[in-house]
Parts: sequence; C-alpha cells; structure tokens
Amino acid sequence: MPKILAPPKADWYDELNAASYYGETELEDWFRQHANLIFPHHYVIPFKRDVTSRRTRETKKPDLMLIRRDFSNWAVVEVETVEHTLDHVLGQTRVFRDGNYNLPEIAQYVRDKLRELYKKRSVTLRQLKVLFDSGSPEILVIADEHKAEWKKELGKLGVKFGIFEIYKDVRGYHAYRIFGEYPIVDADSAQCRPKIGLPNVVEVVGNFTFAKINQGGAVDVFFNEHLTHWCLIKEGRKQYLQFIGTCNPLTLSRGETYGLYRDKSNNYYFRRS
Repeated sequence: MPKILAPPKADWYDELNAASYYGETELEDWFRQHANLIFPHHYVIPFKRDVTSRRTRETKKPDLMLIRRDFSNWAVVEVETVEHTLDHVLGQTRVFRDGNYNLPEIAQYVRDKLRELYKKRSVTLRQLKVLFDSGSPEILVIADEHKAEWKKELGKLGVKFGIFEIYKDVRGYHAYRIFGEYPIVDADSAQCRPKIGLPNVVEVVGNFTFAKINQGGAVDVFFNEHLTHWCLIKEGRKQYLQFIGTCNPLTLSRGETYGLYRDKSNNYYFRRS
C-alpha cells in the first residue's frame, strides 16, 4: 500500500481506497474543501445543475465550475472514483462537452454564487453572458487514482484528467497528492530550442522572467508528469537552461522545440511545440 512520509515529525500517511474507505460523495467533499487552494487563480463554484446534450438530449449534472479570475475562460469539473466504469465517465463527459448550458440561467446562478462565496458584487450578468457565450467549457475529470485507459480515452474527447489521492495518518489528519492535467494560468512564456554542441542545454528564446532566480540558480520545470531539474545560465542578454540529472525526458534533437511557461504561482512548465 502506498504511503507518504512527512518530515520532520516522521509522520506516515496511508493511502485510502474507495472500495474500502469512502464513496464518491466523501471524495467530492474532500476535494471541494481544498478546491480554492488547488485552483488559486479560479473561482470555484458548486454546479450541480442539469446540462442537456445537444446531440442526444441526455441530461447529467456536473459537480463544479471553474471560472478564471480574469473571466477569460471557464471549465466544468466532474469528480469520479475509479470504482465507476470508463463507459460511465465517458457518457458523463460527452454530455458536458456537447451540453446546452442555458446561458441566461447559469449567468444568474453564477453571479449569485460569486456574490455569496467571494463577495464579488461588481460582476455583471452581461460580463458572464459574454464568457459563457464565448464557447464550450473545458471539461476536467478528477479521479482518486490514475488510470492510463481513462486518460487515453478522455484525451480523445479533449477532456483533461487530474488525480486527487487521499492519505491519512494515525491521528486522523489527511494529506493529499495531486497530479495530472490541472488548469494552468500563464504569466510568461517563451520558446526553447536545443543549444547545438552542448548536450542537455536549451536556449530560452525571447524575453522571459525567471522570478527570484539568479545566474546559476536551480529551476524546477514540470514536463508532462515529470518534475525536471535545471540550472539557469545567463550570458549577456541570452538565457540557457542546463539539465541536472541522469535521464532527460525532453528529446533535444535538432529542430525540436518546447514552450516554456511560468504560471502566476511561479511554477514552470515545458510543453512540446
């Protein structure tokens, strides 16, 4: 059974399992309790409202809605335990992807929730209608365990897949492990290309700010589900990252490029261009 060791008190946390310890309601409650920490740049709103598929007329209810704090994007979140079948999850997400969200009704609902939960009284119905009329939402499935088949099949539908694992120690305290395709709000971006003649070195092309990191400083960069470790090198106006480790997950052949992104919490990410 997986465990987490949390220094300095050497506390051990045991992973909980849906089959023997909790159900979907408990999982959703745990996730909602910490949703504002998980999505610091979004408003998180409970959203158990009927959504009807434009294609099949089938109706489902998602769990949460995410709204970026600059009102440039929105997403619908479904929390699932892996006790459910993949067909069940795909059926839910197809409805949300192709859904009729009843624009006037959800604009009123969301405005009321923003006032209730966040004291946001300046948000107007017109502002929310423009957001919801701008296109279909992103769909995010949160599960309590990684399933490669789920990720593959959800990806075919354009649905993101995030993991929220739950651990507990002998005193009853909980710890949580999250990974996967959680939304990222970019604050800065640039392109990276291999530095020919220098193995495991990429040049950062364009103006890019490494927040509070100086020459020779360490930079941790996420790539897919890996956290990679780099050293920042500055030569005049140019900036480079040199990989520190034994097995670089980036393929740095000639012509290969990656986008480098910094989010508003100063986390760094590579995405293949």
